[in-house]
Amino acid sequence: MKKLRYQEFKYNTYFIAGIDNIQPLHMQENESKEDTLIRIVKDFAENGLDVFQLRCKKSNDSDLKRYIYKISKVIRNTKCKLCLNDNPKIACETKDVVDILHIGQDDISPKKARDMIGKKMKLGLSITNISQLKKVPKCVDYLGVGPIYPTSSKEDAALAIGELDLQSIILKTTLPVIAIGGIKIKNTKKLFKIGVSGVAIISELLQKENNVDLLKKLKKVAKR
Repeated sequence: MKKLRYQEFKYNTYFIAGIDNIQPLHMQENESKEDTLIRIVKDFAENGLDVFQLRCKKSNDSDLKRYIYKISKVIRNTKCKLCLNDNPKIACETKDVVDILHIGQDDISPKKARDMIGKKMKLGLSITNISQLKKVPKCVDYLGVGPIYPTSSKEDAALAIGELDLQSIILKTTLPVIAIGGIKIKNTKKLFKIGVSGVAIISELLQKENNVDLLKKLKKVAKR
């Protein structure tokens, strides 16, 4: 098995969500969507979630910082890492609690993002095809690759690349690869055999009111 850079940082189970992903079925009595999101992340972190990525494209900076600090408080005594999606400015302002900044192909350049967040915070980059590997700079710590399968969780998602292209990307990089897009728990065993370092899931972990049992199923498959 080839040695991956930055492998000491666990990405096995990676949950992505924001306020917009919270539906009435998830909410308990008298909870706001914000309360519900924080409770879900807390429950997942306490049951072994490796990374939570906060993705709130429509939230203003003030709300975003409030979510970050509330989430960081409830996961403080767990091994779960906190990732912020596509906002290097806020990541820089909250770097006392944010562990990872994740950016996409159409966001700020990785080099500029790295300059803003410094050397300590991890930096993830999304790629949607193998040709984008050539432009990945050394300042990137891991890759989010996908969508692997068709997905409705992201409005502007690219076309699904499939398992063969995912495998080709893994073979051509020494960076950890996190598979994302349309992933179901039933697919994850195959993806880990292909060589991914982790799987990023949104809707599959938000199927019902209490989804901790689904996370536990994922943890069993992802145990490495």
